[in-house]
Amino acid sequence: MPITGPRYRFNSWQISGAAHESGVYVLWNGEEVIYIGRAAGENAGETTLRSRLLEHYTKRAAPYDASHYSYEITAHPALREAELLLEFEKAHARRPRWNA
Repeated sequence: MPITGPRYRFNSWQISGAAHESGVYVLWNGEEVIYIGRAAGENAGETTLRSRLLEHYTKRAAPYDASHYSYEITAHPALREAELLLEFEKAHARRPRWNA
């Protein structure tokens, strides 16, 4: 099942409202999903959804050309990321261009 939450504009103001938790996120360019990623979460001493999105926004991590993002909080981000990638591959016979 894809991420069903809202899509937010990929700008610093919108990213500042993203969760400081573990989860998965999708970067969009218009209507195209260009990347599916994950964040392990602050409790794990790792990155959070907000910090990962900021890495992309400030061009410290590719891709940089997103127009929107969406995210989902989950305690098992690696598993959920794998599910989303598999789901995308089944639907499109390929991975998102930045996950290739």
